[in-house]
Amino acid sequence: MPHIITVNAGEDITMKVISFSQQGPRAICILSASGVISNVTLRQPDSSGGTLTYEGRFEILSLSGSFMPTESQGTISRSGGMSVSLSSPDGRVVGGGVAGLLVAATPVQVVVGSFLPSNQQDQKTKKPKSDYATATVTAPIPVSSEPPSTNGERIDVMCGHPMQNSGTFNSNFTPPSAFRRENWANMHSVPDSMKSATDINISLPDN
Repeated sequence: MPHIITVNAGEDITMKVISFSQQGPRAICILSASGVISNVTLRQPDSSGGTLTYEGRFEILSLSGSFMPTESQGTISRSGGMSVSLSSPDGRVVGGGVAGLLVAATPVQVVVGSFLPSNQQDQKTKKPKSDYATATVTAPIPVSSEPPSTNGERIDVMCGHPMQNSGTFNSNFTPPSAFRRENWANMHSVPDSMKSATDINISLPDN
């Protein structure tokens, strides 16, 4: 995400950029800058870590650098730096790492881009794993919708109560009560020969 930082004359560009980077958790990268500075302190590698300070009017040719948020023992700070190339009025070009002041002589515009560091992106995209219980799905057992057959139902004449029977109904079945009534009638029937009058001859003694 690009941003434009405006630095007024007399302000330190370095402090302005660092102050902007501290407004959020995002890191910033300096893309370009335009304007004139009046005072700059540069680090010179060939002078055993020493610094050189230039005063005058120097036009900014290029400005680059970055500031990354770092956390140490619960304290968040910024680490990074800037490098600048300048052109003097007489055509000299000086440059190096900014080691101190970088004071604007005129309003200076600095274009920076902000982004989330890779370690913060990894923490943001990671989601806590949740344990999923494995569910076993049992296939449904088909149930017949046909009504039960009534062929297995018969009536017990002796008891007078319906009784379920898993066998096949026998149409020739003779109820026990009918069988008993028929036998009872047969047992109590008297032959016609026995119903006829019986002559009994009794001999009486003569007086």
